[in-house]
Amino acid sequence: MVRGSLHCEKCGSFNNSWARACTSCGEETGLKMQAVTLEKMGVAKLVILTVITGGVYTAFWFLKRLDIFNSFRSERKLRQGIFGFIIAGCIVNIAIVFYLAFAGVGLDEAFALRLLNTSNILGFAVNIVVLLQTFKLRRILLDHYAKHLGREVKLSWILTFFFHIFYLQFKINRL
Repeated sequence: MVRGSLHCEKCGSFNNSWARACTSCGEETGLKMQAVTLEKMGVAKLVILTVITGGVYTAFWFLKRLDIFNSFRSERKLRQGIFGFIIAGCIVNIAIVFYLAFAGVGLDEAFALRLLNTSNILGFAVNIVVLLQTFKLRRILLDHYAKHLGREVKLSWILTFFFHIFYLQFKINRL
């Protein structure tokens, strides 16, 4: 599987996704090129990994594909740093949950409640950031496929809202 490249239909060579012409035969890219090959992954596997890792895998899912997504022809780009916040937020939340689960019996009730509220606020913030990045990626995919490759790709706003990366992976598997 070639990642971050376009396949020339005339000569079969692989080129960068932003190339205006094939580097081997000189054929103009335009609609003569196929879309970037995105990594397919079972949605069930993605859900399981996300649950097992307490949400941390969500950031890794983005980071693993970041170069490909940012090579797409779109004005919008994903930034790597925000995914560090997602990872850190998930890890802190996991730590709070484990701390409350194992030390919760001997804790002052007010302190335990403050920890729980902190966890809830942090979880909410992380989920908002994930949602924003998911919609940004949705727009990148729409820009690249529709405007630059001439392929109509439908990505539901409502399904993106409710199912985040699970829906986008489902659609990527069908591109």
